[in-house]
Amino acid sequence: MRFMIDSQALTAGVLSVIKALPVRTSMQILEGVHLSAEDNVIRLKCSDLMLEKECRLPAVVEEAGKAIVPAKLFAEVVRRLPNETAEIVVSGKSVEISCGRVQMSLQTIDYEEFPEMRFSGETFTVRMDREECRNLILETVFATAQDDSKPILTGVLLELGEEIKAVATDAYQFAMRTVPLEHPTPEKTVVIPGRSLLEVARMMDETEEDVDLTFTRTHIKVDVGHTMLTARLLDGDYIAYRQILPKEYKTRALINRTELMEAIDRAQLMAREGNNNIIMRFGGGKLTINANSFVGKISEEVDAQIVGDDIEIAFNPRYCMNVLKNIHDETVYFDMITGISPCVVRPVQGNRYYYLIVPVRIFTQR
Repeated sequence: MRFMIDSQALTAGVLSVIKALPVRTSMQILEGVHLSAEDNVIRLKCSDLMLEKECRLPAVVEEAGKAIVPAKLFAEVVRRLPNETAEIVVSGKSVEISCGRVQMSLQTIDYEEFPEMRFSGETFTVRMDREECRNLILETVFATAQDDSKPILTGVLLELGEEIKAVATDAYQFAMRTVPLEHPTPEKTVVIPGRSLLEVARMMDETEEDVDLTFTRTHIKVDVGHTMLTARLLDGDYIAYRQILPKEYKTRALINRTELMEAIDRAQLMAREGNNNIIMRFGGGKLTINANSFVGKISEEVDAQIVGDDIEIAFNPRYCMNVLKNIHDETVYFDMITGISPCVVRPVQGNRYYYLIVPVRIFTQR
């Protein structure tokens, strides 16, 4: 195999596909980038068997061929190449790289066949505005579980029909985002791994056009610009989340989102030196935020329009910040029932988003 390619384009392609490398694996083949060249196109591919990313790049191909090169080392090599045309030659088990006055060589990874993600069967497609697609993902995926104790919660539930609704939770925080669809689909539900959806969100920067999310019973595929992503869907039923959503509130506070974020950000400086909790007291037409630790304490008042009972509720500030930084409205509602019930964060108008934050129980000595 022999081809010539712009080094910057090669670097961008490699850095994109290695996002699909497994965190850990016993299969050496999955630690590599599958490299193929033919018809003046270079294809770069990585997979962890749940997620596969492929990047297609224009190149001058003088000799077609295939090889697998160590992914992390290859990425470090190409990103350090000068901004010139690179020539890559694969001969036997050696990859020779020439770029300007740089000459380097790598050893390939032996393989018989690189595992392919099978995308087959009956399909259906959801078309979305690329910015709405990115926002839908980023404003929910943060709430997915980060451990595999409940595998289904590591994914985002998509409910499809007249609109697309994304739901994610790790039992401490809950995120739901709703977007109307210009082209409705039959009613279906799928659960997509959070890691795969983050890669889909990153792909939205590669186009200005609407994007198609194509599904089979077991997979999703997104093809944008030079990049194609294929991911396996999660098996199993998502939790019956509607049963946990509060149907009422006894205290509602209208708060400026930016002012609240800044106050929580200051309070968590003290909270992280202690029990990592902040206490929010709603009453008397204001919100008071307190945090105490062995190094000091902080108290700050934030303007709020409050309807209903006075209430004191404690939170892990990280969960509050996760929610607030993914909202773009100037003001939001905080709806609460008791100091130990989940707090609902919702828009002043409409139902574009719905967030739950589970409070922390505070035990006081008597």
